[in-house]
Amino acid sequence: MYPLATVLLIVCLLISCNSSSSVADKAPQVKVFYNDFEAPSSFHSGWERFDNQFKKDTNYLNDFELTKLVQAYPDTESPVSTLPTSSKMIKKEDLEVYFYPLQQDTSDQFQYVHKFNCVKDPVNYKYADVAYPNPCKGERKASAKTVFVNKTDAVQQLYCRMFYQNNSYAYLTNEKADFAAQNYLTNYYGATEVVMVVLQPNETLELDLNYRIGRDPKKEDILYKNFYGPARPGAYEFMLWVTKDSSDILVNNQLDLKKVNPFANFQQRKTDGEAGLMDKIAHLNARHFKFIFHHETFNGDNIYDPGSIYLLGDRTEKKLCDTCTGYFKNVIADEWTPDDYFKGFIAQADWVKAEYGNRKENVRIDERGVLLKCPKSTENTKLKTWGELKFGPGFLYGTVKVVAKLAQLRNTKTHSPTGIIHNLWLYQFNHPYAEAIPGHPYEQYKNDKGKQPYEIDIEIWSKIYSENWSGGAGINYSIVDYMRNENAIVKPGEQKNINGNEIDRLNNVQLNYPDKNLYWHDFFEGYHLYEIIWKPASVQFKIDGRLVATITEQMAKIPDEYAFLWLGSPIYQDGTYYGQNQIPFLPDDRFSHIRYISID
Repeated sequence: MYPLATVLLIVCLLISCNSSSSVADKAPQVKVFYNDFEAPSSFHSGWERFDNQFKKDTNYLNDFELTKLVQAYPDTESPVSTLPTSSKMIKKEDLEVYFYPLQQDTSDQFQYVHKFNCVKDPVNYKYADVAYPNPCKGERKASAKTVFVNKTDAVQQLYCRMFYQNNSYAYLTNEKADFAAQNYLTNYYGATEVVMVVLQPNETLELDLNYRIGRDPKKEDILYKNFYGPARPGAYEFMLWVTKDSSDILVNNQLDLKKVNPFANFQQRKTDGEAGLMDKIAHLNARHFKFIFHHETFNGDNIYDPGSIYLLGDRTEKKLCDTCTGYFKNVIADEWTPDDYFKGFIAQADWVKAEYGNRKENVRIDERGVLLKCPKSTENTKLKTWGELKFGPGFLYGTVKVVAKLAQLRNTKTHSPTGIIHNLWLYQFNHPYAEAIPGHPYEQYKNDKGKQPYEIDIEIWSKIYSENWSGGAGINYSIVDYMRNENAIVKPGEQKNINGNEIDRLNNVQLNYPDKNLYWHDFFEGYHLYEIIWKPASVQFKIDGRLVATITEQMAKIPDEYAFLWLGSPIYQDGTYYGQNQIPFLPDDRFSHIRYISID
């Protein structure tokens, strides 16, 4: 892996937008491309079978950049609500309270599609600070509109506070929760400040409760990491707490959110039979509001919106024992056989010095998506280079979806490998905090920088552990955890059969879960949906909606640090049984086309 310090921050400000332009002025324009290499015409179409699945409404409703959720959302996703009611108001004999968490009519469902339009620390971290709403627009916060109606002839003094929680990738805090384990304290949740409300007789009072989801609400990042992390994507529930009792723990300004999850506190009090508990809450379940961390349809209108941030690696190399010298067999060929390789014209060829590594000129971003190129070689210019793209904002837990048509890994005639592999990686964002744990039984496992950064990987290559000449490609799903779970059932150097799958730690630092299927040449002729579903206790991998692997916390330490998405089609030895420096140069350009990316 390459250090984050080697990447360049590319802020796409190539097309300016005039807010006063007419509709005609906003017609599709000829784009100014970051790079000017021409892609094959086959990439202009062919991804349509995914179009309806991912189509989103991008018409913002208000300053908070809310959109209505697609109609299919309530049917396809059912986040668990932690409260036993979806009541949107408190209604008692003496009081009515109406609750609008995002100042919206809660009869609809909404989502927030984040736009990257600020950089937190361009020198050290190079990422967009992500929050809901966007904290980069000054100190503006979200606000929950709350309407109080005093139905009595007496003055009422109330204490109120709003709480929120991410339900998509959380431990349960409903009646099925294991409160003894206290895993629910790791959920992403937060609160507004406590507000005291004094209602005159028969008075109606409207109040805004300000909050910000994006800043770390439990202040764990401030305490341990010295930087603010982004909000976790997913579906959020909101709870308004209204009480006359100033001693109630949930309206105590000293409430420690690292020790008390308000939603779990409610459930425990409910189990204990606390009288009048239901009269204190108004609640909106997680089906109403969803936060989408990154959604980019590459539809021609938004790819160069001011503030879109991409990280393009440049002039970086993956140092390997057989390529450190930078010399390769002086052969340009696609179709060759094992005999050619071992004793024929490849074996007999001389060596030539060539460029090797990632180059930003091999990446192009335009209205058709992202193109990653492995360029051809000529007699005058020999190359072993490729392109990579990194989405700088880090996130913690979520579902990553990538629709891509990936470059061929083998030719159709002799099935010889090209040396290309494909990587869809989630890589630990905050590298300086990937320190080895002192005294840990496996603290000796470190990278070349003395760190232990997490990875969640999909790697597609010409082989997994043994070369085959049938033309099939293999896929490996893995978690790089440096054996941080010392009780993992697969120990360093071991290979075990688990539920019919040969799972191993042959390189000690990561758990490998090879796909039992081979993927043939025709697989790479079309577009496919790749998914990584990252939860606190497991990571699932899917291809075209089919579950192909699940890594649990018994197999590996599930990463619990912020990661960023890293996509590439590199050329190096990991993907081939034989040394990469002996595989011939490519006679023509090879492309990987990424048509859709989302993290939610």
